[in-house]
Amino acid sequence: MDDVLDNAPFPYARLDFPLAPVTLYNIGGPARIALLPRNAPEVDEAWRWMVAQPLPRLVLGGGSNVLISDNGFPGIVLFTTHLTRMEELGDGRYRVGSGVPLARLVRDVMLPNNYAGVGALTGIPGSVGGAIYMNAGTANGSTCQFLESVNLMNNGGLRSLEMDPSLYSYRGQNFCGIDDVILGGVFRFTPAEEDQRALFDHYMLRRREKQPQGHCCGSVFKNPPNDHAGRLIEACGLKGARAGGAVISPVHANFIMNEDGASFDDVLGLIHLAKEQVRERFGIALEEEVRIIRSR
Repeated sequence: MDDVLDNAPFPYARLDFPLAPVTLYNIGGPARIALLPRNAPEVDEAWRWMVAQPLPRLVLGGGSNVLISDNGFPGIVLFTTHLTRMEELGDGRYRVGSGVPLARLVRDVMLPNNYAGVGALTGIPGSVGGAIYMNAGTANGSTCQFLESVNLMNNGGLRSLEMDPSLYSYRGQNFCGIDDVILGGVFRFTPAEEDQRALFDHYMLRRREKQPQGHCCGSVFKNPPNDHAGRLIEACGLKGARAGGAVISPVHANFIMNEDGASFDDVLGLIHLAKEQVRERFGIALEEEVRIIRSR
């Protein structure tokens, strides 16, 4: 197995690649090997090689919504970070690579053209690929509702899938498997009557006032139907609860912060604490929005 890992046939392969610096949590040990392809053909060759190996594998974008074990990942991590091309196609349509930061799509495309929907995508960290994978969004909408099509790499090869509401749901989708790679997609926007710059400024101010700043993944849990995870956790008296260097934010209870060199187990312990107490008090099973990557 070491021979397989040590002889990845690509100039963009890296051994013992540190994962903590490429995640917003700043937590996690190294990947045994990382593949950082620079364009779609290299993603193709990297993916085909990766899935042929008898090793655990992981696809990562901006690392904004993952909590990775301190032991690292003992297999192959394929990054889509370098797929940063954006191309205007006309009629409000844009082909966007999965490595483009979602904030750049808002800043460089939606705002200058006053496209509707800025409130749905403002303030969300991470890349377009990650946002598509988890259908990231806010109370005002989500990523996939702006997609006309998505480009995937999977066992069927490179394919373009026309987007349909049946393919996605609240913070989830059913068109991309765990080993599939999102290369990007075609977004379609429509002009708005309301000033989107004013909305952007409003929502950014609200986020600065209502959400903590620092090393975290954003919302840890999905909101249960007709309720808010933060409200439930706060009602259990857990704001400010600590485990090692991690803390349930006193500002917003659905944020667990890496405040002082927190470990994977510190954050995971608070996740379990919140789930247990909410279940005991309210009979509600909170579901993680953050993706937890354990060593195998």
